[in-house]
Amino acid sequence: MAAIDDEFPETDAITAERVDVPGPDTALLRPEDNLPKQLIALPLNQRPVFPTMMLPLVIPEGRLATAIQMAVDKADGYVGLFMTKTQLEEGNDYRFEDLHAVGCVARVMKVSHHEESGGVQLLGQVMGRFRIDRCVGEDPHVVVTGEPITSRVDPEAPEVRAHAMAIVTALKDLVQHNPVFADEIKMVLANFNNIDGPGRLADLAASLTTAGRDELQLVLETIPVVPRMERVLNLLAKESELAELKSKIRSQINERVSDHQRKFFLGEQLKAIKEELGLETDEKSLEMDRLRKQLEAKREFMSDEAVQATEEELRKISLLEPASSEYGVARNRLEWLLGMPWGDFSKDNLDLASLRQGLDDDHYGLDDIKDRIIEFCAVRRLKQDRGGGILCLAGPPGTGKTSVGASIARQLGRKFYRLSVGGMRDEAEIKGHRRTYVGALPGKLAQALRRCETMNPVILLDEIDKLSRGMQGDPASALLEVLDPEQNKDFLDHYLDVRVDLSQVLFVCTANDLGGIPEPLRDRMEIIRLAGYVEDEKVAIASKYLVPKQRKAHGLLAKDISFSKSALKRLTTGYAREAGVRQLEQLVARVCRKVATAKARYQSDAERRKAKRSRAKVAPWAKVAVNPDNLVDYLGKPHMSDEELIARSVPGVVTGLAWTAMGGATLEIEAVAIATEAGKGSFQLTGQLGDVMKESATLARNYLRAECERFAVGDWFDRHLVHVHVPAGATPKDGPSAGVTMATAMLSLALGRPVKRRLGMTGELTLTGRVYPIGGVREKIVAARRSGLKTVLLPMANERDFAELPDYLKDRISVYFVEHLDEVLKHAGLTR
Repeated sequence: MAAIDDEFPETDAITAERVDVPGPDTALLRPEDNLPKQLIALPLNQRPVFPTMMLPLVIPEGRLATAIQMAVDKADGYVGLFMTKTQLEEGNDYRFEDLHAVGCVARVMKVSHHEESGGVQLLGQVMGRFRIDRCVGEDPHVVVTGEPITSRVDPEAPEVRAHAMAIVTALKDLVQHNPVFADEIKMVLANFNNIDGPGRLADLAASLTTAGRDELQLVLETIPVVPRMERVLNLLAKESELAELKSKIRSQINERVSDHQRKFFLGEQLKAIKEELGLETDEKSLEMDRLRKQLEAKREFMSDEAVQATEEELRKISLLEPASSEYGVARNRLEWLLGMPWGDFSKDNLDLASLRQGLDDDHYGLDDIKDRIIEFCAVRRLKQDRGGGILCLAGPPGTGKTSVGASIARQLGRKFYRLSVGGMRDEAEIKGHRRTYVGALPGKLAQALRRCETMNPVILLDEIDKLSRGMQGDPASALLEVLDPEQNKDFLDHYLDVRVDLSQVLFVCTANDLGGIPEPLRDRMEIIRLAGYVEDEKVAIASKYLVPKQRKAHGLLAKDISFSKSALKRLTTGYAREAGVRQLEQLVARVCRKVATAKARYQSDAERRKAKRSRAKVAPWAKVAVNPDNLVDYLGKPHMSDEELIARSVPGVVTGLAWTAMGGATLEIEAVAIATEAGKGSFQLTGQLGDVMKESATLARNYLRAECERFAVGDWFDRHLVHVHVPAGATPKDGPSAGVTMATAMLSLALGRPVKRRLGMTGELTLTGRVYPIGGVREKIVAARRSGLKTVLLPMANERDFAELPDYLKDRISVYFVEHLDEVLKHAGLTR
């Protein structure tokens, strides 16, 4: 609390019991009266006081209240009021050093008990200035001695009168701008002639300003009248400038507020008139009503968290103006929250027979995928729920991974949404942006649910093995929550900021290379491998799906063009030996384009001939039957043939089987020898081989050198530089499965005997000649059948993998399982 509170109550507010003070009761005392030279000094914290001022004060209980009572009892009510040098936190705790030397003498006129503070309230009159000489004592009260200060000046002196008139003029200007002291200023001006001297006028004028405590103290300490009046004029000038600035600011604010209030009142009146006439309500009210109706319609299906968030946003926009940016952010979030298909589910087709028939009609083969979907629906039928699943279809391009996802959704009766995540580098695409960003949106999964209008669609995450990582985060890590059946029931979208249940969604992911998927993410998915198609499958797919599709796409009818089965076989063996059917479809489309061009040209010529001779008969268009003989006319010569790949009988050339991201493939491993001096035999590898493949080649050569006597090659390896090359040199290759193939090729070269025709092999070779298992058996068998191989050698440990293959892949191919390189060489015809 301040030392003495300067926020004085009105004098007539003192209603407590009054104690008479010796001396005059109501008449004002003059400074010329005899004033004491020893006083109890009291501190002032806010502003100094000036002579002739009447002071209604409230003194809190404590040291100050006791000092007042002592002054009344023993000093005829006289006290000294001195401003502190710095503001004190506690007025009762002050010392002599805290006080300015110049203050004022005041006399307590009335004093009474103050019930609220427990102190006293008083009415005092300031008598005159006082300068302290020294301190007499500080315990319990600060008692000082000094001299009253008086100043004399001729009020009629021209300089004094001019300053007085200037003060009066300044007060008149000030009263127009500052209503705070308007009444006091008017009273001073009305009693100007009765003011006792120009010094009193200056003191009164200073006390009516809002100047700071230090400026007012400087006026108090200025004893000569003319310099004092000059200081007061400076204060009045500053006060006038401040008052004018306040008035200008107030008028500007009033103008803006008035204009806003006018528009507000007019708008409210217009709204009331429209509501009274039943015309319409304002856009915001309509919007609020629409959003509230949507909330009530979906409340029972929404989670408590979603309902709470929606109601919070509704309360927020009800308090905001539509023009504010915050209103737009809140409204957009509301639209998304209420636009989510809470409680909406598609009804699954659980008729297993019709479901299998529909899948068979859409795609040829792919039995593993179809069986898994049938199992999924069987479980749904028994559990009577709408559960989801997480599948990953891995296989070469063009094998129907993406289209089978759409077929699954169509046959199940669910909505379908395809999301390509290849190259995605921002995790906000999955989990949504935070609403603090401009243009923020929910993640793609929340968008998928809203677009599909159900909570159980089929969502295809295409090319999941090609996710990227950037400065914006790791989308693969964000997908860990999405593709985890234990977590996705509480998936949190950053934009919606509420939990969304994704457990009813059937996720179908596609990938070419499982190695591109992080291990934690791969572990969460059920992997179904697609090895690619063999010749018979590709012919069936082309006949049943590709030819009708391309015929329709090019405006042709069945009577315009047909493909024989032998033509389709020639397409698959001579032009499109890929694992999928994408290139095959392009070739069919190419033939259809040429036929469509020929038909369009024929019709144009026929119309022109008919126009020249109106009675001429034009023969109808003759159907084009595509067969192996005329296929060359449309596509040119075949790109590959069996003779080029496997029919050669050359020592040092052996067909190996490899797995790639594009499916299985055959590799013609070639070896040649260059004679060197005895003991300087060496080894060279080409074909852009990886470290593991280089190690396999070195291992195979060293094994053959160690067993040279048994294989009857003597020191042949020490007298030749052996160069092993794996064709398609621009393609990087790696892996251990070519070990037996390279060993067979080098031994065939050393013996000068070719291996059996139409033979392929794969297996990892150890330093002791054992054959270890490899991966990708299905893909390699498909590649062997596609290339026309008749015999395949596989490691004995892969017998189980081969047994799991469908029968149509095992037909027309002989497979032998080997445990040692000796068995490989025997089947190759190099040893007995």
